Amino acid sequence: MNEKHRQKQAPFPNAFLAGVQKAGTTTLNGWISQHPQVYCYNSLKDIPLFVKFPQPEQLNKRLLLETPAYNKEPVVFHSAVNYIFYPSLLQQIALKQPAAKLIVILRNPVTRAISSYFYFRKMMREKRDMETALIYQPQKKFEITRDNNDFTYIEHGFYYEQVKNCLRCFPKAQLLVLDYDDLENNPGKLLQEVFHFLNIDEKFKPSLIAKNITGELKSRYLQQRLVKKSGFHKWIVDNLIDPWLPVNKRKLLKNKMFELNTSRSGKQAAPVWAEEETIKKIQEKLTGLYLHDTANLDELLHTDFFSKWFAHDIVPKE
Repeated sequence: MNEKHRQKQAPFPNAFLAGVQKAGTTTLNGWISQHPQVYCYNSLKDIPLFVKFPQPEQLNKRLLLETPAYNKEPVVFHSAVNYIFYPSLLQQIALKQPAAKLIVILRNPVTRAISSYFYFRKMMREKRDMETALIYQPQKKFEITRDNNDFTYIEHGFYYEQVKNCLRCFPKAQLLVLDYDDLENNPGKLLQEVFHFLNIDEKFKPSLIAKNITGELKSRYLQQRLVKKSGFHKWIVDNLIDPWLPVNKRKLLKNKMFELNTSRSGKQAAPVWAEEETIKKIQEKLTGLYLHDTANLDELLHTDFFSKWFAHDIVPKE
């Protein structure tokens, strides 16, 4: 019995939502995972598999925890926004699953950077003011660690280099690049494109509920409890909670609590404490950084993001 259990293999993903940060990936992952022909590792959302579980046995053990169990769905799906950001992760996917299909959704890099800052403020991980956090000299190259590089707000918007790295590992036919504006304004068309790319029933219509919006906190106290980490907290989890509520179910529950603690009302341009003049200054600075990269991206993909993003004044969204 134990020998059989040790030999059991969890299905490794053959399709990935590979990026980018704060471009609607949680929402899109939620829509795709509803499809009956898709098996999704939802409890591992935004956890790059090769970083958290470097050993194959370790990874397989964690994948087997996912519920409900795999039922021979043709698409096995995993979503983590940093896959496209780190070349080594793309290389590991290519080695493990060379025929994998990758989906990337791109958002105006200026509004993406500002939204990311607001998000990490909401998560109580970012303590700096906006100017300090968003006006700096971006790094050129770095690699992922267990601590991650979530505060590299500017670097995440250099899409040309990220897509180019992806195409070094996978043929262009295995990459689908989506537009965040379509997710907001024409989700039906976007999903039909996704389902066609994944070669599954294009007529399926999921429940279109947006998730992981930046928004405003309802309760700072609850948020502090959700994000607080300490040795004692870890002991409580390992010894008292884990036997009754495994890690996969805890992750889903925690994500749901984050969602319930976020106000969706108003969809204002930015949190009330953000200064309009500061935002304008940051927008101007970041726009200058992204013009050349976006022009190169359009040339690579035969797209028209440059005119969409930079032909008019940029207004930050949630």
